[in-house]
Amino acid sequence: MMAKRIMKKIIILGTAMLFLLGLCACGKATVRIQDSGTITELEVSVPKTVDKILKDADIVLNDGDEVSPSLDTKIKDAQEIVISRKVTVKLTVDGETREVVMVGGTISDLLKQEGITLGEKQHVNYDLAEYLKDGMEIKILYSFSVEVKCDGKTYTQETEAETVGDVLAELEITLGEDDRVTPAVTAAVKDNMQIVVNRVTFDTVVEKETIEYETIREEDGSITKGQEQVSVKGENGEKEVTYKVTYVDGVEDSREATDEKVIKEAVNEVVKVGTKEQSSSGGSGGSGKVEVSRKAFYDCDGSGHGYYEITYSDGSVEYQDF
Repeated sequence: MMAKRIMKKIIILGTAMLFLLGLCACGKATVRIQDSGTITELEVSVPKTVDKILKDADIVLNDGDEVSPSLDTKIKDAQEIVISRKVTVKLTVDGETREVVMVGGTISDLLKQEGITLGEKQHVNYDLAEYLKDGMEIKILYSFSVEVKCDGKTYTQETEAETVGDVLAELEITLGEDDRVTPAVTAAVKDNMQIVVNRVTFDTVVEKETIEYETIREEDGSITKGQEQVSVKGENGEKEVTYKVTYVDGVEDSREATDEKVIKEAVNEVVKVGTKEQSSSGGSGGSGKVEVSRKAFYDCDGSGHGYYEITYSDGSVEYQDF
């Protein structure tokens, strides 16, 4: 009877020990999953493989992704699983963009991989500690000191703008359709750049202008060679010209004639030029001297009258009214 009781106690103790061993072999553990900056914590039954834990957490791996520890590793106690995602990002440096492929890492890691050291006036459009994500567009930006002259004012601006147009937008400077900007609004910003905005306006101006007469010379065989006579006195005409005037910052820069209206036609002056050969025996008063030139001088009253200044071969001069 005593022996039976001893056996029963041994069986009960053995069963209890097996139960305790079972609890140790199939316990619970908290696993921390770090997935490109996203942290997931869950309590799992252990031992369990990394692959099974990720499936329980509904985490899907893509081609090229890496996991540490490996997927077939059995987790037996609290542990961290790190997922490094394969990503393709766009990196822009000095206006040139290229694609970069990395597995895991942060913006800072990317710069190290590409051998980029940021200068004093350089920074990135993301926090350096931010984890890389597929499709990111990462730009190395610069800070520039620029000077802008516009409307009689000078602005000094510290800017991260990429183009001249972006700088003007920051300063809330609105451009008219014909305004001029130097350098062009599409030009890349550089440190210590000077930007000048010239306001361009237009006006229509009507002015009266003189039409100068032309002098027409006609040969005349009835006049001795060397002599000239004005048969038609020239008169200037007048016209009305319409101009489109361009002003730059209020100062006239150029003008273009857009219309012209003649008010008074010009009268061309006609001059008769003598071609008649001089007579060796001719002259004034039979003295043997020869007329060598005859010049007409008109009165200032517009009557058409005046006098001739006649020069002879012996050097004498004679005046004759007409």
